[in-house]
Amino acid sequence: MHDEMLSTEMRKGFLKVMILHIVKERPSHGYEIIQEIEKKTHKGWTPSPGSVYPALEALEKKGYVQCEEMDRKKVYTITEKGKAALEQIHAKRRQWLQELEAFFGDILE
Repeated sequence: MHDEMLSTEMRKGFLKVMILHIVKERPSHGYEIIQEIEKKTHKGWTPSPGSVYPALEALEKKGYVQCEEMDRKKVYTITEKGKAALEQIHAKRRQWLQELEAFFGDILE
């Protein structure tokens, strides 16, 4: 039970970053984003619409994505602000990975 709860919370933390990465690759609507996350995680995670759509709304409010209606679907694209945020996130991720390697490197050897 605790493992599942921890896994769910960690995924929620990464959801917005995953969405930004996907819409940077190509404009997508919500269902496509869900399918792409499922594909990229090798079916390890299929986020619910109840988590994806609020995340998209939050990203849109912050100006990281913009929405356009196409064929009666909301299609999301990344903005310049979103691209800059994603680059900052990736830079921070590289730093964290180095710090984790420094900390856990001795343990893993």
